[in-house]
Amino acid sequence: MKAGLISSSTATLAVLLAVICQAVYALEPMEDDALSTVIGADGVQLTLRLRNNVDDSGAPMGCSGFLNPCRLGLEFSGREGIWLMLKDYYGTLSINDVRLESAVLPSTSTGFQDASRFLDGSGTCLLAGCDPRGIQAVRISYPMYKGTGEYQDLLLLMNIGRTALEFDNGLTPGYLRDAATGSALGFRMADSSGLNAPSAARFDGAAYVFGF
Repeated sequence: MKAGLISSSTATLAVLLAVICQAVYALEPMEDDALSTVIGADGVQLTLRLRNNVDDSGAPMGCSGFLNPCRLGLEFSGREGIWLMLKDYYGTLSINDVRLESAVLPSTSTGFQDASRFLDGSGTCLLAGCDPRGIQAVRISYPMYKGTGEYQDLLLLMNIGRTALEFDNGLTPGYLRDAATGSALGFRMADSSGLNAPSAARFDGAAYVFGF
């Protein structure tokens, strides 16, 4: 499958490193040499943001009218020259405050351990006692008690105003045409509180990633 995309996407990755220090008096810039000696003690907190054809406030940027640039075109194998076009296409995605930290697997049994997954080709278990409990892992979690902003873990806005087929026409590929005046499908996911307010969701719990 090939994809033709005309978009003004902007992606921002904000990474906050939590560092335990004996004394902190103020936030000050650090030189590269000093920064290289810093060791993360608590963990890492990530915020991931993606904007596609929208500005900082979530308002679409030129996504209306004939042949506007907010388009995603899909051309499938065996159907060359025929493009499935998503028009008036814009949105935003924000995943906030994902926490990564060092941990050990819980010592209590969850009931979901499958010892067969730790066997090598000869049937020998690669773990002592074939039990992963208590070994080192990376813990991925969201904070349980959030207070203000409780339902801000994930924010999603997605709009597809029109869906239609466009066909290559001589030197002009279908993804650069707007000949189809109708629409087979429209899609929009947003909060009812505002025209371009993203839907909000809350996540709780934790996942552990480990190796041996």
